[in-house]
Amino acid sequence: MSASTQIGQDLARSLIANLGGDCQTGALVARTIMARSTGVFDARSLDAPSSASLERVAADFLNRRWLTAEGAIWRAGSVAIPDGVPSFLEGAAAMLDILPIEGRATAAVTLPVAPSAIADALPRTGVNYAHLIDTDEALERVARAAESQFTVMTPFLNEAGLKRALQVFAASKAQSKRLILRTKGGSVDTARHGAAAIVAAGIEVYDYYLPNDSGYETFHAKVALADEALAYVGSVNMTVYARFSMELGVMMDGHPARIVASVVRAVERIATRVPLRGATN
Repeated sequence: MSASTQIGQDLARSLIANLGGDCQTGALVARTIMARSTGVFDARSLDAPSSASLERVAADFLNRRWLTAEGAIWRAGSVAIPDGVPSFLEGAAAMLDILPIEGRATAAVTLPVAPSAIADALPRTGVNYAHLIDTDEALERVARAAESQFTVMTPFLNEAGLKRALQVFAASKAQSKRLILRTKGGSVDTARHGAAAIVAAGIEVYDYYLPNDSGYETFHAKVALADEALAYVGSVNMTVYARFSMELGVMMDGHPARIVASVVRAVERIATRVPLRGATN
């Protein structure tokens, strides 16, 4: 098997996204596999920061087929690790070490349907273009990160969008799943029509639409929140159709995510639980 001397943009982004704080361990494992590409080695002999870090890296490398494992006995997988991976991961680890502990942010974008002028212009804006991720990818990352509670707020929801929302919720193993909608605009009606699938997915639906003396109070925010750890805030609704507008949002962790969580938790306190009676379409 031959290996490339460089790694592509997609691989670089997925390594950072999947390994995060385990990049240094990833570099160690990658170098060891590449040095022993024709033999086996005992994973317990690696000087990793922790066994948990080693397990997370192994899971990622197994998925990429860079590694095969039988217990603690490892060998190179069926796919060769690109030569640039170890040094890239070491650089990523150094970069992550000096980032502010308050949190990080990544821009997420949905481009208009092709042909799109903005899609043509973006690659010419410079190196930062490489850090953009697709909105669907951002939503699924947030979903996968949730352990206790995964919440999605969307003021607008259509039938096709509900199918997409169910896919996003399915990516989460959170114990509690909540979908916050608003009566005005028909989103709650869409949820009632799709009650069977929503109930089967273990999702609770809430309505943030409060009549008051001035008319009503509701929301226009679009948010996906994993516990208090990772959040997406942007312009995209859970509606699916031919898009002619660009959608832009930010995925954030750390302190900014906790601030977003405080807003979402406040909404959950005042929103009304929507009974999905019958749970049939």
